[in-house]
Amino acid sequence: MNKKKIIALFGISFLLILLIGVGLFKRFHQSHIIEEKITIQKGMSSRQVAGLLAGKKIIASKKYFSLLLRLKGMNKKIKAGVFELSSGMSTGEIVDILVGGKVFYSKVTIPEGFTAKQVAQLLVEKNFFSSTDRFLQMVKEKNLEGYLFPETYFILPGTKEEEIIKIMTRQFFKIFTPQMKMRMKKFNFNQDEAVILASLIEKEAKDEKERNLISAVFHNRLKKRWRLESCASVRYVLDKWNEPLIYKDLEVNSPYNTYRYYGLPAGPVCNPGLASLKAALYPADSELMFFVAKGDGTHRFSKYYKEHLFKKGKN
Repeated sequence: MNKKKIIALFGISFLLILLIGVGLFKRFHQSHIIEEKITIQKGMSSRQVAGLLAGKKIIASKKYFSLLLRLKGMNKKIKAGVFELSSGMSTGEIVDILVGGKVFYSKVTIPEGFTAKQVAQLLVEKNFFSSTDRFLQMVKEKNLEGYLFPETYFILPGTKEEEIIKIMTRQFFKIFTPQMKMRMKKFNFNQDEAVILASLIEKEAKDEKERNLISAVFHNRLKKRWRLESCASVRYVLDKWNEPLIYKDLEVNSPYNTYRYYGLPAGPVCNPGLASLKAALYPADSELMFFVAKGDGTHRFSKYYKEHLFKKGKN
């Protein structure tokens, strides 16, 4: 047997032994499976990736991982990103995930009616960043309260504040259709005014069926140049969402306080969803001027002040 055949047989035997060894090692450790979110930085070499995976105990052998990459011709095809990997996976499966770019995304659901502050706190809880400061500063500088569209997002862990803000505002402009923009002209609204009104409706309407009625009340008050007297505007100023308001609260001096100032507040009081945006532009055909909370999430509506006082007294 010539020298080349001996070397080839030796190489194949070594590979088989290595495969069997790794398989046995995996099976032996199957009872203690490690799951990790692994971040592969842009520009990392396959050797660095192998070292990272071995250090996290995701793979049993750096040599086998590197050898498999070379055999598949994929040693320079590993994608950057965050990957959800397990020591229970075969090395081949791990290679396919890293090369195929099956990146892990965090699921984040922004509820309708969340303020920018609540959105920022939720993102901190999801470990996107450790402080709300930069996120809120950017929202304030660009006047984006109201434009962080409530939706379920799948975002790469480690995504920076500015990119997350872009993702959410892009979604807003995707759903705010040209037809909705045309509809604004009927009420002489600009886009910001439509969003402000929608944010009040979002916070006041707990019952889906009442959105258009509440919208009608606000539209009617704007037409007659009455104060909107929305508790949501006061709650936003005081950041007092869960406690009952007292009469002194209604006196707070702020351009957001619709009990003191005519017209819409200075800005949105939350980030409204699609239903409230539509309600702001499609109010019910009604002459209602008042509503008062019943205490169960719904409201009593009235056209006249005396009727309103009577219904208010029933609470």
